[in-house]
Amino acid sequence: MDQITQYRRAVESFRLLLAEVGDAELTLSCPCSEWDVRALLAHTTGAQRGLASALTGPSEPVSEDPREDFEAAVETMVATFTPERIAAAIKTPFGERTGGFLLGMATGDIFVHAWDLARALGRSSDLDPELAEELLERMRQTLPDAARGEGRAFGPVQPVAPDAPAADRLAAFTGRAVN
Repeated sequence: MDQITQYRRAVESFRLLLAEVGDAELTLSCPCSEWDVRALLAHTTGAQRGLASALTGPSEPVSEDPREDFEAAVETMVATFTPERIAAAIKTPFGERTGGFLLGMATGDIFVHAWDLARALGRSSDLDPELAEELLERMRQTLPDAARGEGRAFGPVQPVAPDAPAADRLAAFTGRAVN
């Protein structure tokens, strides 16, 4: 599956859950204990906007409503990551990378946070199994050990049954407790 399709499918997984978020749900706790749903939405939207800004320059939130701001950030991502920009070399804080690398980061980020949102809402976390398998395989190949640990983007790999849904195995790989 190409990267734009992966991104769109990750967004759709998140969007389906986001449709269930009303004002009352914004204060629900997330698997990342320091976040509630509002903070998760702000982080997810900010990450999408930040990755797009590597190609387009900084942008500001468009709304105080985290749901509307998410949709605007996603529109920017889709418009930004053209095939030419996916192939382009870009200077990033992690060195020179391709746009495809950044788009892969955005896709993994939004999909794992869809898992977080599903858990916060008490919904099934068995999200898009085909996409989850592809993202898990890519992360296994590309996630450096240096990205894990205290104060890092990812925690230690957590235990999970080998026959657990792919999204749960992906979440455990990124450091989330799934049991």
